[in-house]
Amino acid sequence: MASKHDFHKVIIGRSEVLTFVGTDAVGVPAKTDTGAYRSAVHVSNILVREDGILTFELLGGHPVCGSMSRVIEAEEYKKVTIANSFGHQEERFEVKLKVKLGPKVFHAQFTLADRSKKIYPILLGRKLLNHRFLVDSSETSLDRITLKQRYHIDFPNDEEEGREL
Repeated sequence: MASKHDFHKVIIGRSEVLTFVGTDAVGVPAKTDTGAYRSAVHVSNILVREDGILTFELLGGHPVCGSMSRVIEAEEYKKVTIANSFGHQEERFEVKLKVKLGPKVFHAQFTLADRSKKIYPILLGRKLLNHRFLVDSSETSLDRITLKQRYHIDFPNDEEEGREL
């Protein structure tokens, strides 16, 4: 049920486009997942240098947005344990990145993950969504079918492919 505090929130759909402020990564497809606590972003080449700086290639090698990749250095980061819906746990790095989603620009925490087998290189979890957005699952800025066609991706068929556009 909506409260009086919800009126400043922006309505987003099941998928959106996100921009990493200060990079060439503009209009990156992101999947909204209200079941996930943390947000995740596709990265490659994660390295902790001798001076303690974490470096990684944001979007590096992803089939949809690999051309937007950029090496990022993070002085502040932490390790977190992620558990999926099947109970499988894995340890990941988590960093804070400045993003633009809809009209809002803010800092959000992302775990660094290999999402190369996922169409959406970004997963938006509750920690990012809460107190900022309301999710309408019937809306979308960019669906899986459009992404597959635009980037010539041959991932397995999914339920969205059976619906009429």
